[in-house]
Amino acid sequence: MSAPKPGWRPRLYRAPGVTPLEVWNLPVLGHELWELLSTPRVEADRKAGVPEHELATRLMPALASALESLVRQHKVDAVWLSGGLACLDGFEQALTAATTKLDRPVVLAASPRFAPVHAGLRLLKSSVSAREALCLDVGQTSLKCASRETLQVFERDTTVLPRLFIGMPRPEDGHHITAAVRFLAGALRALPRDTSVDALCLALPCPLDEALVPGGCTYGWEGHSTLVADILAEARLPGGGEVLVLNDAELAAEAARGDSRLASHRRILCLTLGFGPGGALLVRD
Repeated sequence: MSAPKPGWRPRLYRAPGVTPLEVWNLPVLGHELWELLSTPRVEADRKAGVPEHELATRLMPALASALESLVRQHKVDAVWLSGGLACLDGFEQALTAATTKLDRPVVLAASPRFAPVHAGLRLLKSSVSAREALCLDVGQTSLKCASRETLQVFERDTTVLPRLFIGMPRPEDGHHITAAVRFLAGALRALPRDTSVDALCLALPCPLDEALVPGGCTYGWEGHSTLVADILAEARLPGGGEVLVLNDAELAAEAARGDSRLASHRRILCLTLGFGPGGALLVRD
């Protein structure tokens, strides 16, 4: 694919005091955590006829066990949660009941699905003095895209972008990567705005190295060294400027940093609960 439009300068962003954590495969109740605390688990429960008001409660034993383990391991004094699963009916009430013995504040984002993408806009404003910014928070189920005026969600069509789990073969012709790039770039193009964009925050659901080479996720793009450049080229955004690229759980930690309810806490465990659980540790100076 072609290079991004001249003027766009992508770079890896390492948030101060934020360390990504690999939590999806944490051993919990005889399973890996993602098997018990994920969108596929909820989808399976729905297909089995579990009533909507019971879905959140069924996630709590795994979440409570994971929190007990992670709080002890990382010596945190608070927990902050976001993600689409936290929007399930009755989630907050079930969470309160399940974590009473944790003896630490467990704070649910005020807007669990959209807190990270709003944090991305604030990050661009504070770090690169952006005037007209976009933030794209890439989930493995949907994309959340925000500008100063607009917020939109773009659902992943798994008939076009099937989930490619770890260990599954990737198409040799790379059409899955082309389809993923078009999906992400299309979301950026579709968001209404008044002026040319001068900064972009791109949060991806995978590890990233210093050269922005992505690791594994269900999009199957691991090792595709020009992924970010391809997205920018396909998006054809008017304008130019800084592009801050980071892991989606790290962006969630930025949202936790700005939550006034945690202002007095130094070590905060941040979990995103969506297609699978993601995590980061925020340590304040």
